[in-house]
Amino acid sequence: MAISMMEAYTIELLKTHPYTFEQIKQYIENDELNRLKETYDIDTESLKILWNEQAEEMVQAFAGNYKVKFVTINGLRNLLRMRFQISDDQYELLPEGNGLQSLHVDAIIEQQIRAMLSSNWKVERSGEQITLFV
Repeated sequence: MAISMMEAYTIELLKTHPYTFEQIKQYIENDELNRLKETYDIDTESLKILWNEQAEEMVQAFAGNYKVKFVTINGLRNLLRMRFQISDDQYELLPEGNGLQSLHVDAIIEQQIRAMLSSNWKVERSGEQITLFV
C-alpha cells in the first residue's frame, strides 16, 4: 500500500502511544476522531478517508506494510527515528545531501526500510552498513 508521508507520520505516531489499532478503528467508525486530536496535532480526516476507501490496506499499514509515495531526506530521517528508533547519530549524511550512509541495521530492518521507501531511493549494503540515497 502506498501512503503519503503525513499518513506515515500519523500511523507511526499513533503506534508509539497507548492507542491500539482496534481503538483507532473504533474512533474512526464511531466518528470520534476528535479524541485523537485532543492528544495529538494530526490530520484525523486523512485517517478517516484512508479507512473508508482502503480499510484492509490501512490494517496492513498499521502492521508496518506500507510504502511512502514520495520520501524526502528529512522525511526519511523522521521515519527512521519514528518507526525504527534510529537517531541522527547512528548514520552520516552524504556530502551531497541526497542520502545517508554508515547505517548499521540487520537484514530484517534493511528489508523493511527497502519496502517503505519510494522507488526513487536506492539502498546499497557494504558489510554491516547500508547507504540510502536518491
